[in-house]
Amino acid sequence: MKNRILILAVALILSSCATKSSFHTFYQENKQESDFSISVSAFIGNMFIPKKDLGEYKSLLRKAQNYDLMVFSDSEAILDKKLNKFIKRKKYSTIFRVAENGDKVQLYFLKDNNMIKEILLKVKSENDYVLIGAKTKILEEDLNRIIKKSELKITSN
Repeated sequence: MKNRILILAVALILSSCATKSSFHTFYQENKQESDFSISVSAFIGNMFIPKKDLGEYKSLLRKAQNYDLMVFSDSEAILDKKLNKFIKRKKYSTIFRVAENGDKVQLYFLKDNNMIKEILLKVKSENDYVLIGAKTKILEEDLNRIIKKSELKITSN
């Protein structure tokens, strides 16, 4: 009986000491400034994504564990500076950047060895600023394969 109680206590301590995702800390620090913010488990979040829109990204979304969404009505320069500083400090890598007609989309990932821990999408336009963070457990090779199979064509100017 003592062993079971000890194992349960150790498990509780370890789970309480588990680190939150990097973007989740940014989310917690800045969600009061957002017009809308929500953090949901991937199980619930994936229920709201239309099945016809999943296509080749279905396997990627299955690897997601949690989503953090933040929507700001203005693309404030202060928030952008905070996010850029956060991205550099946490050592996120850029997957791609697209700029068209004043709108900018940037996709970042945070890697630990060969495992991608987080994916961060930033969409910035004249009137809106949207951040979506996804905590994942996906191998870098799997992400590369999904991107290659997708219809997304990345071109440089």
